[in-house]
Amino acid sequence: MQPRLPRLIFSAMLLLAGLGAGTLARAQAPLTRIVDVRSLSREEAAKSLPVRVRAVVTWRGLRDQMTVQDDTCGVWIFVTDARKQQLWATDDADFNAMRVGDVLEIDGVSFAGGYVPGIMPKTLRRVGAQPLPPARPMDPARFFNGAEDSQRVEVRGVVQGVQPAETGWLLELNSNPGRFTAEVPRSAITDPAAIVDAEVRVRGVAVTRINTRGELTMPRVFSSSIDALIIDVPAVETFAAPLVPLDRLLPFRPEPIGPHRLRVNGIVTYALTGKFLYLQEGSRAVRVETRSTEPFQAGDRVEAAGFVDMTRSVGTLVGAQVRKIGAALAPVAVAANPGDIIALNHAAMRAGQLASPHDFDGHLIRFRAILLAVQSPPDTKQPARHLTLERDEMILNATLHAGDLKTIDALQPGSELEVTGIVQLEYTSVDAPRLSLMPTRLDIVLRSAADITVVRAPSWWTPERLFGAVAVVAVGFGAALVWAWQLRRQVRRKTQLLATEMSARRDAAVEFQATLRERSRLAANLHDTLLQTMGGIGFQIGACAREMTALKQDSKPVALLTVARRMLDHSVKELRSSVWALRSHPLQGKALPAALQEFAERACDGQPIAIELRTEGDLTGVPDFVAGNLLLAAQEAVHNALKHAHPSKLTLEVRLAGKLGWIMVAIRDDGVGFVPGAQAGAHQGHFGLSGMRERIERLDGTFKLESAPGRGTSIHLEVPMRTYDESIA
Repeated sequence: MQPRLPRLIFSAMLLLAGLGAGTLARAQAPLTRIVDVRSLSREEAAKSLPVRVRAVVTWRGLRDQMTVQDDTCGVWIFVTDARKQQLWATDDADFNAMRVGDVLEIDGVSFAGGYVPGIMPKTLRRVGAQPLPPARPMDPARFFNGAEDSQRVEVRGVVQGVQPAETGWLLELNSNPGRFTAEVPRSAITDPAAIVDAEVRVRGVAVTRINTRGELTMPRVFSSSIDALIIDVPAVETFAAPLVPLDRLLPFRPEPIGPHRLRVNGIVTYALTGKFLYLQEGSRAVRVETRSTEPFQAGDRVEAAGFVDMTRSVGTLVGAQVRKIGAALAPVAVAANPGDIIALNHAAMRAGQLASPHDFDGHLIRFRAILLAVQSPPDTKQPARHLTLERDEMILNATLHAGDLKTIDALQPGSELEVTGIVQLEYTSVDAPRLSLMPTRLDIVLRSAADITVVRAPSWWTPERLFGAVAVVAVGFGAALVWAWQLRRQVRRKTQLLATEMSARRDAAVEFQATLRERSRLAANLHDTLLQTMGGIGFQIGACAREMTALKQDSKPVALLTVARRMLDHSVKELRSSVWALRSHPLQGKALPAALQEFAERACDGQPIAIELRTEGDLTGVPDFVAGNLLLAAQEAVHNALKHAHPSKLTLEVRLAGKLGWIMVAIRDDGVGFVPGAQAGAHQGHFGLSGMRERIERLDGTFKLESAPGRGTSIHLEVPMRTYDESIA
C-alpha cells in the first residue's frame, strides 16, 4: 500500500498543474468580438486585456481618429493613446492610407476610454475592403442616451443650422424630441443655406459629447461618406415660413407643426449686430438670436424667421434670418419695480394663469437701484461690463455688451442710478406642488451707457473705503503695539547702556579727582622734603664758596662750587615747576586753549622754542572734566617733546572734531622724531605715551600717533564732550 501513495500524490499534482495551465491559457486568450470589448466594465477594460478582431473602418477623422465595426457592433480605435503608451507598432504611412470601407486585422488591448470601452491598438493591418454595414435606424431612446456610441446609425431631423466645421459641415438638427449635431464631408453639401429647415436623414457613426465626469451631454453623428446626407423634405423659402404673432410663438396647437421654422415680425427695441435683437409687438416681446451682419436700429420693423428654442424656459427664436420691412416708433421704457415683476409672475404661476398685463420678459423698463459693483468678464475678447445692482433688498445684474465702457467703469459703487434696460427672466426649478419652474432672477440688458444715469453720488464712506479705514486703523494699532514693544526693548537696552556709561563716567571722574589729590599730595611732599633739602644744600654750597673766597683759597674749588650751585639752582627751578604743575588744578578757571598756552609757555621758558596755538570753533562749552583730562594728556605730550625731540617749534591745535559733539587737541613738533613702536614703553619704566592713550580711551576717545625719524611727531587726541557728575568732577 505504501509504495502506491507517492504515485497517487504525483498524479494529483500533474492534474492540478494541467488544470492551472488550462485556466491560464483561457485567461490570456484574446477577445475576438467587438461586442465582448464593449461589454467590459470600465475596471475590466482598464486591465489591457488582449484583443484581436477583424473589422471594417466606418469613419476616419482628422489625425488618429477612427471607428470600426464587425458583425456584432462598432468600437473606437484609440491610436493616440496607444502612441502615448508606446504600444503603437504600425507604420504611420500605412495607417494614413487606410480609408472608410477598408477591412483591418486589429491586434491590441482593451481600453476604458472616456465614455465607452474601446481598443488601444498595437498593429493595424489592411486585409481587404467591403461595403459598410447597414446603418441602424434611429431609436431615440438608445440614441439620446448614448447606447449607440460608435455604431453605424441613420438619424432623422430638421436642419436648424449649418456652419463650417473642421472636417466639413456641422449640422444642427432637431428630431423632436431631441437636438443633436452631425458632421458631414464638405462635398456632401453644395448650398448650406438651402438645407436649413429641410427634413433630412444622416448616415454615420454615433458619438457622444461628454463632460469631465464622463456623462453624456449631447449625441452627435460623424460621417466620412459623401452620400451621408439624404434630403427627404426640401426646405421652403426662408420667409415663406408660417407667420405667427409674437404672443403665439409656442402655444397649444391641436396638430403640432414640428421643429420647423416660424416667422414673426415686430419693432426692434435693441439690436446687437451678429448676436441678437429684441422685438416687441403690443404686450409681447421676444428675443431673436441671429448671425446676420445687417445693422438694425430701435424703431425698425423687421421680419424674422427662425426656430423656437426653450433653453431659457422662455420662447426664443434662434438661427434666425432677419430683414427690415418698415419703420415705427421705438418702444418706450415703462417704470417698473423689478421686485414687482418677479412677484407678478410668481402669482400667475401659482394661480395657473397667464401673467397680466404680461410677463415683462424682453420689455424695456426703467427703475432706480444702488450700484454695488462693476465687473469685467474673464474673457477679455468680449468687451462687456456687468453691473451688480440692489433694489429693495433684491440683487440683480445689468449687462452692457458693447459701447462706451469707460463711462461704466467710472461709476462709483454706492451710487444711486436710474437704469433703463430690457428685462430677461431666468427660470429655475422649485420644489412646490404642481410647479416645476419659477422665475427667480431678473437680469437687465443695457442698450448703451446712456441707459445709466447717476441720480445721487455715493457717500464718501463706501464699503471699500470703510474697510480700508478699518484696515488702516487695525494696521496702525498693530504697528503701535509692535512699536511699543520695540520701544520697551530699546528703552531697556538704552537704560542698561546708560547705566554702564554713567558708571564708567563716575569711575573716570572719581579717578580724575583721585589723580588730582594724589598730585597735590606728591607736590606737598616734594616741597616739604626734597625742595627744602635742595634749598639747604644750595645754602651750604653758597656759604662754602664765600668762606673759601674770604680765605683766598685756590680758585679751582670755588669755580667747581659755583658750577654746582648753578646746577642745583636749575634743578630747584625744574622741581618747583613740577611741584607747581602737580599742585595746581589743570584749568584753574581758564578755558582749555588758554590753559594749554600758559602751560606750554612756562614749560618752554628759557628755551629757543617757538610756540603756535591754533583754535577753531566755539570751545566755551567744553566740560571741565573733559578739558582737564585733555590738558593733562597734552602736558605729557609737551614734556615728551621738550625732553626727547629737541624741537625748534611746537604747534598746539584745539578745535571741534569732525564728529558731532567731539573735541580734538593736536600737539606737533619739528624735532628728531622716532619710529612708532620702537620707543621705550611701560615695561621699561616709561609711562608717557601709554598713559596718554589709556587716559583718552577711558573717555571713549581716540589716540593717534604719527612720527618718523627726522620728520617730527604729531599726537591727535579726540574725545566726546560729555557732561560728568558735577558733584564728583
